[in-house]
Amino acid sequence: MFQKNDHENLIRKWMWPIILVAVLLLFATIQILHVNTPRPSASTPPSDLDAYTTPGSLVSGNLVIPAGDFYSTKINLNRRARLSGTFRTSSLKSVVSVLVLDQDNYDKWKMSSPHDAVTETGFVPGGKLSPVLEAGTYFLIIDNRASGESRSLSADFRLE
Repeated sequence: MFQKNDHENLIRKWMWPIILVAVLLLFATIQILHVNTPRPSASTPPSDLDAYTTPGSLVSGNLVIPAGDFYSTKINLNRRARLSGTFRTSSLKSVVSVLVLDQDNYDKWKMSSPHDAVTETGFVPGGKLSPVLEAGTYFLIIDNRASGESRSLSADFRLE
């Protein structure tokens, strides 16, 4: 009987300190988990509009450009680069114009306003381009807007 009372007294003596330590450990664990939770990412992956164009092929192969339409490829540079390429339509009577425009002049060109091209071939059945472009945003355009017929051509343009 004497041992039972000693055991009960020991439990009563240490019960509140054990509860206090358990509660403190619980709060510490909650705080550690709260502080170390990963934050949601505020950044979104870059879209194609924001990405810089890497060296390599821009246009390669056969294209068919509908009557009164054009084909364009956006080139976004953070460095100086050379655009080089060739194009050829299916016949000498089939002509297209190839242009390279900066962003401002591209908007003007789409509205049929006067514009300044970095380079332009005029309406021809084939040709070669090799302009050096400074950092900025450009568009490589194959224009068939003046024709009432679709045009098929082969093109190979690369960014170096």
